[in-house]
Amino acid sequence: MKSHSPVEAKLLMEGLKGLKDAFRLGVLNVEYERLKKIKEVQQ
Repeated sequence: MKSHSPVEAKLLMEGLKGLKDAFRLGVLNVEYERLKKIKEVQQ
């Protein structure tokens, strides 16, 4: 899929610490869903 920045990796491993982290996690989820849909269409 894609490589994550150190900040994103820390967020994914340690969890949320505040509103900013929740927003970033939401962005990562949207990116994941978009990439997943593209992969499904290619198959």
